Amino acid sequence: MDEDGEKRVRTKRLCSPESSDKKSGYEVDWVRDLPESLICHVLLNLSTKDVIKNCVLSTKWRYLWRYVPGLDLDCSDFTEYNTFVSFVDRFLSTNTESYLNKFKLGFDCDLVGDEETGNAQMARWINDVVKRKVQHLDLEWGALEIPPIVYVCKSLVSLKLCGVILPIPEFVCLPSVKVIVLDWVKFANDLALEMLISGCLVLKSLTLCRSNNDNVKVLRVRSQSLLSFNYNGPNTMGPEYEELIVEIDTPKLQDLTLSHRMTASFIIKNRSSLVGAHINIEFNFCFGEKFDPKNLPKREMIRNFLVGISGVKNMAIAACTLEVTFIEFAILMLTLS
Repeated sequence: MDEDGEKRVRTKRLCSPESSDKKSGYEVDWVRDLPESLICHVLLNLSTKDVIKNCVLSTKWRYLWRYVPGLDLDCSDFTEYNTFVSFVDRFLSTNTESYLNKFKLGFDCDLVGDEETGNAQMARWINDVVKRKVQHLDLEWGALEIPPIVYVCKSLVSLKLCGVILPIPEFVCLPSVKVIVLDWVKFANDLALEMLISGCLVLKSLTLCRSNNDNVKVLRVRSQSLLSFNYNGPNTMGPEYEELIVEIDTPKLQDLTLSHRMTASFIIKNRSSLVGAHINIEFNFCFGEKFDPKNLPKREMIRNFLVGISGVKNMAIAACTLEVTFIEFAILMLTLS
């Protein structure tokens, strides 16, 4: 065997968990010898369920899951709701002085049963993790009303909410939030969402997937720092929402995605920074409703919208958008040429 071959064999033997140190007389356990900080960082990228499963890999890991600075659980991981509550309480009661990197909980209405009790428990947990300076908050929890303490969490970096209720805040100051994802969230009114966005001083990315009863008729996105905005409207809407308006005032916005057939008006201000856009909208000209060329306010709105995205370098426009805006689009192209 050549010298390189012998080196490979020796390396393989030394790295094998089954190999033994002949001088010291004990088996080499590379997992056990890893720094605890590195192990916790690795485990933080797994769900809590998977973290506990991997505790069997080493005796050192047996209770380490309690000290991982993050919780990622779903109610469906448990057969009984009380067991789920006890597990979360036990985790939060361990090492209470440490900071939390992540707190992610999923809702299962069949398991919870009593929604009011479940919401009260979740509100208590939220207050606890905010005091523990949580950085990433991710909640999917029925009709939970978000506690006011979330609006002033200075440590929060990302906020992801699904199905919850956002009340009108007295004050919003989220100086570290860079990412917001809101799925099927119900707002007290237009102002509740507007204050949340404007209160995030370094917000970079906003994703909004709306429900058909979110209580927002005029959606105003005003941010001096926002770089990416992804908007998806609800699949169905009632007649009282026929004139939904989206107003975007974001001077640094680079990437824009708009997808909704039934939003009536899109108003884009400060659009010079736009680089990429994906447009799939019909300005509420759907389900057989036709565009009326005599409707001058509507024509002006559509024309301003098209002018607003005309300088985008990378753009994808759906066929339905081109169809309902054909007249104004053709005039605009002739003007620009």
